[in-house]
Amino acid sequence: MARHALYVPDLADAGEEVTLAGEEARHASRVKRLRAGEAVDLLDGAGLVAAGRVARADRGLVVEVGSRRRVERPRPAVEVWASAPKGPRLSTMIDLLSEVGAEAWTPLRTERANLEPTVAKRDRLARVAVEAMKQCRRAWLLEVRAPAGLDDALAGGAGVVLADPAGEPYEPIGAERVRVLVGPEGGFTPAERDRARRAGVQLRRFGPHVMRVEVAAAVACAIVLDRERGQPG
Repeated sequence: MARHALYVPDLADAGEEVTLAGEEARHASRVKRLRAGEAVDLLDGAGLVAAGRVARADRGLVVEVGSRRRVERPRPAVEVWASAPKGPRLSTMIDLLSEVGAEAWTPLRTERANLEPTVAKRDRLARVAVEAMKQCRRAWLLEVRAPAGLDDALAGGAGVVLADPAGEPYEPIGAERVRVLVGPEGGFTPAERDRARRAGVQLRRFGPHVMRVEVAAAVACAIVLDRERGQPG
C-alpha cells in the first residue's frame, strides 16, 4: 500500500512532532482517512523530505517526525513559459508540469494570448501544484510565477528554446537551466518567431503533431529533461 504524502511547509523548523491544521489536516483525515500508526512522508516543497508516523488523528492530525533527508534541486532546471489555456485546462497544465518535473511555470503573454491569471487564480493553481507534488512525490514544489511578456522570455540567453512545429527536433544544449516557450493555440506569430531568431533563440519541435497548450507544455518539458539528462558527464 502506497504511503501518503503530506505538505508541511515549515518542516525545517519542526521538532519531533508536527500538528497539521486547516485544509491539509481535513483532507488527510476525511479523504485519505489516515489513522494513528500509519506511516507517511512529509514534504516541505523546498527539498526536505521526512519519514513520519501518525500519532493522533481523532482531534486534529499529529505526526511524529522521523528521519529527514535533503534532496538537491533537479538539474537541468526547466522553466516553462506558456500561454494560459482557458478554463479547467489550466489546472490540468499545472498538474502535468508538476508530474513531469518542471521547476516553474510563467504565464506567457503573446500577440494571440493575453489571458493573465489573477493573483487569486494563481493561488489556486499553487494549491494544484501542492497536490501534484504529493501525488508524484517530488521534493521541490512547482513555482507558479507572475505573468510576463515575450521580450522578458527571450532575455534568458542561450538556454531559451521556442517550441515550433517547423523547427528542428530538440537536441541537448547542455545548459544548467532551460527555458521552454510554448505559444497559445494558433502558435506564435511570424513576427514573434522572427524576434526569437534575432535574439538567438532556438526554434525546436517536440513531436509530429500540433498539440493543445497544456499537452505541448508537458511534452516539451519531459523531452528536454530526458534528452539533457541523457547526456554524458
